[in-house]
Amino acid sequence: MPRDRPRDEDDEEEDEHFWKGLARDLLVAGIIVVVFLAAVYLYTGVWPPLVVVESSSMQHSDRESFLGVIDTGDMVFQQAAPTRADVVTYLEGRATGYATYGDYGDVIIFHPNGNLGAIPVIHRAILWARPNGTGYADVVDLLLLPQSDWAANNGSGLATHSPYHIQTAWIRSMGFNHDLNITFTFGSVNGFTRGPGYITMGDNNAYICRPGVPCSGGYDTTWFALQSHIIGRARGELPWFGLLKLTLQPATGCCSDGWGDTRAPKNSWDSLLVSLLFLLALPFILEFAMRGWTKYVSPRLPEIRWPWKRRTKPAATEGDPPNGEADPSDEEPEE
Repeated sequence: MPRDRPRDEDDEEEDEHFWKGLARDLLVAGIIVVVFLAAVYLYTGVWPPLVVVESSSMQHSDRESFLGVIDTGDMVFQQAAPTRADVVTYLEGRATGYATYGDYGDVIIFHPNGNLGAIPVIHRAILWARPNGTGYADVVDLLLLPQSDWAANNGSGLATHSPYHIQTAWIRSMGFNHDLNITFTFGSVNGFTRGPGYITMGDNNAYICRPGVPCSGGYDTTWFALQSHIIGRARGELPWFGLLKLTLQPATGCCSDGWGDTRAPKNSWDSLLVSLLFLLALPFILEFAMRGWTKYVSPRLPEIRWPWKRRTKPAATEGDPPNGEADPSDEEPEE
């Protein structure tokens, strides 16, 4: 009679299987994470591939956030844009109908005035200007718009529809509601003579101007973004989840008051809370779903006979002759 195995040996074997299974699961999870990050890097071409929006300068409302718009606390994917051809400006987008994040043209992420130590800025690229003398510029892309949508003043202060050697440019129907008339004065932009480069503007900042009233502000005058300053262009977003980072590490624009800081839209906080609760409940939901499938659905499904699986013969019962051997009673008697 065989002896029973000691319980200690069984426990040791179970512990060994547990640790081996845990190590295998961790290895598989690590491989999945590495493959995902590698794929993201290949797509974006920059690291880190995500940036957290720390202020409301790109929002389309002071109190409410929207999907498809860059709001405080959103995480935005950035894709490398090393050349001028990689960026579509507002003027180019308006002429072709190309839009991102609720308005024409690309949104770019850049080091303000090339300062690598400063917090990167994420604003819309409005126009590409080439300095032509102190305070004057060539803005060829103005010709993409109908003449009724823009005008300029030349070096003599006279109105013109030539985009060369101009001192100011007036563009109507700007802003995400297409109701702003903004005049750009090139000599007022800091670092402009270092160009060529981009004049940028925050979607929300533009609305220091009043709809329908001529305005000479709203665009960025603190910096002039050269191509070498560009980190990337915005591509896609992960809404709300950047608020977690801003709660733990507050920024100037948000969220020194902690969870629920009013400088981020309230519906973003509400959406983040619902998303976190859903993620916490997801493993339990999946477990109950699998149990329900196994108990109620799977038994009612027809059996699928896969062609590559061999059919097994039923095991011989006691008293049956082995396969290939005939029952002696069935043999014919010898003559």
